[in-house]
Amino acid sequence: MHPRLACDAAQVKTAEVSRLQVDCPGRTIIRVSEPTSPEAVAAWIAAAQRERDPFERVRLASDEHRGHHGPGCSVYPTSSGPLLSVLAATIKAERILELGCGLGYSALCLAHGSHGLVETIERDPDHVRLAETEIEREGYSDRIRVLPGSGSDVLPGLEEHYDLVFSDGDPEEMPLDLHHFLRLLRPGGVLVSANLFLAQFVPDLTGIPQMAEYRRRILEDDRLLTAMIPGGLALSVAQK
Repeated sequence: MHPRLACDAAQVKTAEVSRLQVDCPGRTIIRVSEPTSPEAVAAWIAAAQRERDPFERVRLASDEHRGHHGPGCSVYPTSSGPLLSVLAATIKAERILELGCGLGYSALCLAHGSHGLVETIERDPDHVRLAETEIEREGYSDRIRVLPGSGSDVLPGLEEHYDLVFSDGDPEEMPLDLHHFLRLLRPGGVLVSANLFLAQFVPDLTGIPQMAEYRRRILEDDRLLTAMIPGGLALSVAQK
């Protein structure tokens, strides 16, 4: 709120988070905390989302599992859970495919937003078991189905079209995965792609060339209309 909307007399000092208090005769005291740097904005958004995330417990459990599992663990819950819920709700998705289930956090977000069926692929048998436990605990076992195996094993056997696909799998398989995503997405369906810039975290990661190829193809393929989101996520609409 601009101070002049409440009272003419106010001098506000800008800091990492500016704090404004306006006390006008006969009016309620108003206190406003406003983030004033990119870092503060990011912190505000993260805190607001986590406070309202119905699956925050599962997200935290995923991080804890990775810490116990040690190096090589592939459970990295997406930071875009609420966005996935909104996207699934926006297109009224009835059938959703996810590649890379982990402990089920993103599958839960997709199911929560869509009220449809989510099929999620997970290669690690331990993660399959843990995901099924979390999904049942949250009351979504009737709408989320975990498909054991890698993308290269499971995707060729899928035939029905999907309204939304969330790609969060292994970088080395991404070009092959994209071939199947294009086959399985209905016209007007949405492809959400994560893990597009992993070299910023692990420069010598296996699969970086394949990840770069996937990135190029979703931008250049005439069958897709793609927008890149700061942070490394991509949204694509199937134009068939």
